[in-house]
Amino acid sequence: MKKPIMKNMILSLLAVMAVLALLTLIRDSGNYIGKNYFDSDEFNAELRSFESSIVSLILAVPDSEELKKNITVTAEEIDEHRYRFGSLQDQLDSIKFQYEGRTDEASIAERNKKMEDITKNFEDDGHVADKIRLEKEKQVDGYFLALERRKNEFLNYDKGFIYKLKNKETGEEFTNGEMNTKLAYKKEYSSKSNYLRGNVINDSIDNSWYVQNLVGYTHPQFEGTIAVSEASIKNGDRAYSYQYFKKEERFFLGILILGVMAAVVFVLLWRKEKKHFQHEEGKRKYRSLPIDVQWVLFFVSIFIVFTATDELRNGILHYGGYDIPIFTLIIAILAATFVFYQWEWLKDGFGSFDWKNTLLHSWYNSLEGFFLKRTIGIQTLIMLIVIFFWGFGTLLTLVQGFALIIWIPATIFIGMPVLVFLMSRMAYLNRIMMKTEEMARGVIGNQIEVRGKSPIAEHAASLNELRDRIKSSHSEQAKSERLKTELITNVSHDLRTPLTSIITYTDLLKNPSITDEERASYIAILDKKSMRLKTLIEDLFEVSKMATGNIELDKRKVDLTQLLQQAIAEHQEDIDKSGLEYRVGIGTKPIMSYVDGQKWWRVLDNLIINTLKYALPNTRVYINLDQIDGEAVFVIKNIAKYELGNDVNELTERFKRADTSRHTDGSGLGLAIAQSIVDLHGGSLRMEVDGDLFKVTVKIAVIV
Repeated sequence: MKKPIMKNMILSLLAVMAVLALLTLIRDSGNYIGKNYFDSDEFNAELRSFESSIVSLILAVPDSEELKKNITVTAEEIDEHRYRFGSLQDQLDSIKFQYEGRTDEASIAERNKKMEDITKNFEDDGHVADKIRLEKEKQVDGYFLALERRKNEFLNYDKGFIYKLKNKETGEEFTNGEMNTKLAYKKEYSSKSNYLRGNVINDSIDNSWYVQNLVGYTHPQFEGTIAVSEASIKNGDRAYSYQYFKKEERFFLGILILGVMAAVVFVLLWRKEKKHFQHEEGKRKYRSLPIDVQWVLFFVSIFIVFTATDELRNGILHYGGYDIPIFTLIIAILAATFVFYQWEWLKDGFGSFDWKNTLLHSWYNSLEGFFLKRTIGIQTLIMLIVIFFWGFGTLLTLVQGFALIIWIPATIFIGMPVLVFLMSRMAYLNRIMMKTEEMARGVIGNQIEVRGKSPIAEHAASLNELRDRIKSSHSEQAKSERLKTELITNVSHDLRTPLTSIITYTDLLKNPSITDEERASYIAILDKKSMRLKTLIEDLFEVSKMATGNIELDKRKVDLTQLLQQAIAEHQEDIDKSGLEYRVGIGTKPIMSYVDGQKWWRVLDNLIINTLKYALPNTRVYINLDQIDGEAVFVIKNIAKYELGNDVNELTERFKRADTSRHTDGSGLGLAIAQSIVDLHGGSLRMEVDGDLFKVTVKIAVIV
C-alpha cells in the first residue's frame, strides 16, 4: 500500500516541477530571456526615480529670493485673515477673556499690544497684507529647507549614477562623475531620443503646492548622458543588486531545465503508473457527489496547484532560494495528487452530463419551490433581509457608537415588529403542524382556527376541508360496512328461501306414495322457485358487471316515447289487476336519443315494476315523459306502501327494499340496476321522498 502512495507522490512532485517551469517561463521570461540587469524592472524603476528627482533637486532649483519677490496678496486673502477669528468685537472680547485676572504691568502691556494689533487689522489693509506676505515667505523657506535635506539624501544615495547634462534653454551644464571611465550602462538624451524633462518643483515635499503656484508649471529640457560605471556594478553600491539579478537569472534557467526534465520523466511514467490513481472506493464516493460539485472540486484543485506553485516560484526565484516555502510545496503536491485521482474518476463520464444530477438543479428546484407560494417567499426574503441588516447594525454599534442613533429606532419600528410577526407566524404554523400530525394518526379533533388571509391561513382552511372529507369518509366507510353486512344478510336470505323450497319439495318428490296431483303441484312449485333463484342470480351478476363497468352498450337512435309506450303496454294486464290508477302523460311527438334500447327498456321496466310492488293500493301513479332544454325527462311518482325513511339514496343500494320485512317478491336490485344503466349512458337518475310520496326523475340527452 505504501509503495503505490510513494509512486503517486513522486508523479505529483514531477508534475509540480513541470508546472513550476511553465509558470516561471510565462511570468519571468520577459525579465531574463534576451535581457540583462539594465533591462530589469528594478533598475528601470531606480532610473525613473533618479530622472524625476534630479531636475527638482539639482538641475533646475528655483531661487527662493526671487520667489519671495513674486508673492502677492489679494483682497480675498486680506478679508479671510482679518475675519479668521470673528468680528473685531469678538476678537477683542477673546483677548480680554484671556488676560482676565492678570493685573501685572507686563500682562497688561501684552494685552494692549495684541488689542492694538487686532484693531489695526480692521483699519489698515497694508498692515494685514504685510502679515500675510510674511506667512507666505515662511512657507517658501520651509519648502527650501526640506528641499535641501532631500538633496543631501539624493547625493548620498544616488546608486552610482554619473551624468553630464546641459539645460537646453540656458546652456548651463551639470556634471557628476567621469564619463571617460568604462561604462556598463549609458542613456543618451537628445532630440532623437527625447530630452530629459521634469518639474522644477518636487511635489513630494510639504508646501510644494504653494511654491508651484509661485513658479508655475515649468518643465525644462536637458540633453546629455546618464550612465553607470562598470566599476560600480562590481564593487560599488550597485554590485549587490547586479549580483542578485545574475543569481535570479541562474535560478530561472535552472528551473526551466529541471522542469523540462521533470515533464519528460512524468510522461514516461504516467502510462505505467496511472493505475495507482484508480481507487475504486474513492471513485464510488466521489461519483456519488453532484456532477457540478465534482467539476468544481476538480478545477479548484487545479487552481490550488497553480497558486501554490506560483508562490513556490516566487520564493525560489525572487528570494534567491533562501525562503523556499516547504509547506506550500507540500500543499502543491497533495493538490496535484488529488487532481490526478479526480482525472481518473471523471474521465469515464466525459460526454455525459445529466442536468438533474447537479447541485445547481437542486438549488433551482429549491428556489422554485421557495416561490411556489409567492407571498410566503417574498415575506421570508424580506424577513431574512431585515434580520441580516439588524445583525449587521448591531455589530456596527459595537464599532461605531453613533450608529445607535439609527439602530434604536430601526429596532423599535422595524426589527421588533418583524420578529414578533415571524414568531407569531411560526407559532401558528406549529399549531397547524401539530393538527396535521394528529390527523395522520387518525385523530380528527376540532377544526383548525383560520386567521386572516395569509397562505398559512389558506393551508389551515385546506386542512379543515381535508378533515371534513376524512370525517365524511369515516362515516361513509361505516355506512359501507353496515350495507355490506346487510348485503350479505339479504343475499343469504333471498337465495336461501327459494333454495330451501327447492330442497324441501325435491325431498317430497322422492316419496313414492304421493299422488299424481301432489306430484304435479310440487313440480309447479319447484319450477316457480327455480325461476325465482335464476332471476336473483342473473340480477346479481348483471348489477355486478355494471358496477365494474364490464358491460358493452349497443347504442342506437331510439324513440324514447315509443319505448315507454311499449313498456307500459307490456305491464297493462298487471296494471289493471293492481288496483292502482295510472296517469300517463306521453306526447305523440317522438323524442330521439342514442341509447341501448334493450338496456333502457330495462330501466323503464324496473321502475314500472317498482310501482306495482311498492305503491299503496287504490292510489294514483303518475308517469310523464317530456323534452326540456335538450334532455328527455322521465318522471314517475307514487304513494309508497311502506315507510321509506330519510336516506333515499339507500334505495339504490343492492338488495335494498322499501319492504324491510322482505315479504314482497323481488331481488332488491331493481333500482340499483336502473341506476347503473342510466350512469353508463351518461344520464342521471334522482330519487326524492316527501313523506310517503316517492318520485324518480331520469334525464338523458336527446338528438336535436
